[in-house]
Amino acid sequence: MGLKKIHVPNALNNAENAAKAIKENQAKLLDIPIEIRRQSDCSLFIDIGECETLSFKFKSVKEIKNEERESEYSYTWATLSNDGKTELDEGYKIDTFPQNEIYYCSSFCKTQFANNVVQHKWVADIIKVVASHCLIAEVYDEGDYYHAGNLEDASAAIAENGKLIDSISGLLCGYQLIKGGQTKIKPLKKRKKSYEIFKEKSLSHNKCKMPGCNRTATQESGYCHSCDKSED
Repeated sequence: MGLKKIHVPNALNNAENAAKAIKENQAKLLDIPIEIRRQSDCSLFIDIGECETLSFKFKSVKEIKNEERESEYSYTWATLSNDGKTELDEGYKIDTFPQNEIYYCSSFCKTQFANNVVQHKWVADIIKVVASHCLIAEVYDEGDYYHAGNLEDASAAIAENGKLIDSISGLLCGYQLIKGGQTKIKPLKKRKKSYEIFKEKSLSHNKCKMPGCNRTATQESGYCHSCDKSED
């Protein structure tokens, strides 16, 4: 995300108020803990249930560059500048017009272990509040709720991602891993795989149900064509 420095406090104020409203009006009813930490005008941290911390920490281009120089790896630098391939715009003549300086924020929030898919919704809704103020905002949601607004599809996607993580972690014997499939989120509606749909539409290849008949069942009734009494 990219936002003029002068607008960062207001954007985070609105996000903080949205989080407080969710906490008071929704989370308490579901007994889901929410902790809100506002450490500065340019930073806001929100812990929702079992999700990882939702982090908004806006920094100047100079701060981001210094962070990259001083540490072995900077997630903010890597994602915003593509490991230095892209030059971050500091803002139009910020030495003369400091009000034009742009601050940036880049982070991620894993919701895989939430007990209730509504926590994923709250994370997305709060991000939308901040993104609505930004000059630049790129958000990726594996559950696709952020863009599509369909909570059922998000629930199914999160559950499927958990199964994938489990299958991969099962191959890495000898390592201590946190398995995404252990999440308690379950799909609200079952997605049928393409082969399941095809199986339903195709005719059965089992043996005919008629005693003494060894023909293959070719009808939906489970009988072969000769023994199918439903045609009588």
